[in-house]
Amino acid sequence: MEKKNKGRRLYWWAGVLFIVAILPVRAWGEGYSIDESVGGWEGFALGFASGIVAHEAGHIVVATSKGDSVRYDGLSIVYPGARLTRSGQLQLASAGFQTQWVLSEFVLRDRNGDEHIKPPSDFGAGVVCSYLGVSFAYLTFLKNQYSGDVYGMSQASGYSRDRISMMLAVPAVLDTWRLFGNDVPKWVPALSVLSKGMGAAWIWSY
Repeated sequence: MEKKNKGRRLYWWAGVLFIVAILPVRAWGEGYSIDESVGGWEGFALGFASGIVAHEAGHIVVATSKGDSVRYDGLSIVYPGARLTRSGQLQLASAGFQTQWVLSEFVLRDRNGDEHIKPPSDFGAGVVCSYLGVSFAYLTFLKNQYSGDVYGMSQASGYSRDRISMMLAVPAVLDTWRLFGNDVPKWVPALSVLSKGMGAAWIWSY
C-alpha cells in the first residue's frame, strides 16, 4: 500500500511539474558563445568554479542536516560513521546534482520564469557548464567511481549505474541545447524542467 501511495504521489508531482514546465511562452533565441576578451574567460572560469563549489556544498548541507560528519578523502567527500537508510543515501548522493539543477534554472530563466531570449553572462554560462561537465563526467569515467555520486545513487536505489547515469544525462543534454543552441524549441526547456522535477520527486519520495 505504501509503495502504491508513493507511486501515486510521483505521478501527481509529474502532472504538476508538467503544467509548470509548459507555462513559459518563450524559447531561447540566441546561443551562448564566450567573449574573446580576457574578462569573458575570467567570468566564465569563476562561474565554473562556483558551480563546482555549489555541487559540493549541496552534499555538505544535506549531510549536516542529517547530523552526519563530513570530511574530504582526496577529491571526494566522505561521511565517516554515517548510518544512512537507502532513502537517506539516495538524497545525499544526489544532493550535488539537485543543487546544480536549481542553479541552471536560475541562470537559464528570467525573473518571470520565462526562458531567456539573450544568452546568460559569462559567469552564468560557467555555472551551467560546470553542471554539464559534472554530468558528462559521471556519464563516462566517473560512473564506476566507488565514492562517486552515481555509485551511491545506484547502491541506494538498486538501479544499475548505467541507468542512473542516463537519467542524469537527460536534463544535461537538454540544458546543453538550451545554453548553446539558437532558436531552441519551447519543448526543450519544458522537458528539462520536467525531467529535473521528476528526478527530485523520485529522490525525496523514495
